[in-house]
Amino acid sequence: MTLPLLRRLHVRAALVVVPVLAALALAILWTAEQQARAVGLQATQRLNLGLAAYVVAHQAEPLVDASGRVNRAAVRTMATQAMMVNPAIEVYVLDAAGVVRAHALADTPAGADPVGRAVDLAPVRALSTGVPPRLPVLGDDPRQPGRRTIVSAAPLPAAQAGDASPGWLYVVLQGAAAQSAADALAQSRRLPEGALMLGVAVLLAGVVLVLAFARLTRPLHRLTSRVQGILRDEVDPAAPVARDEIALLEAAIGAMQSRIELQLERLREADRMRRELVSNISHDLRTPLSNIQGYVETVLLRADRLDAAAREQHLRTALRHADLLGKRIADLFQLSTLDAGRVAPVLEAFCLAELLQDVVAGYRLEAGRRGVRIELDAGSQLTTLVRADIRLIERVLQNLVDNALRHTPAGGAVTLGLAPRDGRVEVSVRDTGTGIAQEDLPHIFERYWRGEQAGAAPLAPGSSAGLGLAIVQRIVELHGSAVQVRSAPREGACFLFGLAVAA
Repeated sequence: MTLPLLRRLHVRAALVVVPVLAALALAILWTAEQQARAVGLQATQRLNLGLAAYVVAHQAEPLVDASGRVNRAAVRTMATQAMMVNPAIEVYVLDAAGVVRAHALADTPAGADPVGRAVDLAPVRALSTGVPPRLPVLGDDPRQPGRRTIVSAAPLPAAQAGDASPGWLYVVLQGAAAQSAADALAQSRRLPEGALMLGVAVLLAGVVLVLAFARLTRPLHRLTSRVQGILRDEVDPAAPVARDEIALLEAAIGAMQSRIELQLERLREADRMRRELVSNISHDLRTPLSNIQGYVETVLLRADRLDAAAREQHLRTALRHADLLGKRIADLFQLSTLDAGRVAPVLEAFCLAELLQDVVAGYRLEAGRRGVRIELDAGSQLTTLVRADIRLIERVLQNLVDNALRHTPAGGAVTLGLAPRDGRVEVSVRDTGTGIAQEDLPHIFERYWRGEQAGAAPLAPGSSAGLGLAIVQRIVELHGSAVQVRSAPREGACFLFGLAVAA
């Protein structure tokens, strides 16, 4: 399963982190701007800190006379001269309570005259102690109530020695007009530059984060791919769409856990079947071996009391059981090689009808001994060539005939037939025996399974002892086909399989 781009973990992580970085960059930009403004105010105030005291000290006539009246002409002259030197400043005369008494502002609109407005004297006193305060010290702007800006202040001299100061000379170092112009100029330069720098920084950060997260999540992606590779043949179509690699890995691990549990169950079943197989092998090999040992021991122990005919009969019986033991061992060996995939069929073109005739001829004697008729079905004289391993197909036919003879009572018949079917040649081995119950049909190809019905003939020497049909199934599967069974109790059985026609 391939995730869409926006569902991939590194892309989603970058989409979360990039806006956070952008907000952080904006906060840093705003903080830097505020800090730069504070530094600029501090520098300006430090340069002009003694401006008010200098102006007071160099006045030719007092700004406030002995009667407390403000010399407005002197104030106007002084303010004009000061503002000619620095147009950004605004000069005010305050009384002892901090109320504006006079100023020299020429552009004050009606109703906005600052005369009579009170100014907070705490910053004024802080600047007049003679001890350098921590800058910037912000004071009220009489012209704009509520606005605070950098100021310089000094006490006005008393008209007579010993009198208290009549008020203060209060100088706003950065007036409203100057501040507006400075802010506009700064904004016109800083905003486009800051926005451009911020955009470039966020873009670069996003690219770096995507690459970094992609590299960091690469092991997780590889692990997810490996787990999916294990489960690729068992994809659940009903599984929900994964949100990202972690959810995908979680789903894959859950599916893998289920598959491991299934494999463990299969291993337990295989272990049970292995123990059963060992038990069956031991029984099937022990029986002929015990018979061989018994007859041989009888001949050895009673040699002087056995006539030649009895001795020969005992030895022939032992030889027959030895032959049966050899055939069962051969069956076990062939089935194990088939299960292990070590048998590769040698394909060649041959006439299947001739092979069936040879098999029928080879079993006439055994069938006659059992009282069973064996024959070819009418219409089975096909000359069509098939492509298969003739040795393995002969073994299939022999095992099927052995099985049919074993389950067909005297007076019955075993019939072999051929018929063309869907571009293949279909082989059938049909008997009139006891048949197979429906519940037994799924098990008949299991090794060592026997579903012999009542009345079935006993095992004959050379029978496969439960391995014959298992070998049949494996060989037919090697040829790309499958064995079909049609049967019912007391109605006989018919085994069918198809072989490819030779080109």
